Amino acid sequence: MKLPLEGLKQEVFSIRSEETDTKYGRFPKERSIEERMNYGFILLDKPAGIRSKTAAHIAKKVMDSFAVKKIGYSGTLED
Repeated sequence: MKLPLEGLKQEVFSIRSEETDTKYGRFPKERSIEERMNYGFILLDKPAGIRSKTAAHIAKKVMDSFAVKKIGYSGTLED
């Protein structure tokens, strides 16, 4: 069985090519552990029966030992 767009020829193009300016950040592999922890994200499989706010609070308590300054949640975490 073929998918609807499986036979369609796809082409990637770019209008222009630019170099990355390191004064605006670093490539992820070049970041320190602290930078990765402070500017990264966690994929959380929230267990059924607890609220999203509670899951974020628990994650914050765990991340406090790594000196993470802020934590929040986005999207749908509800059952």
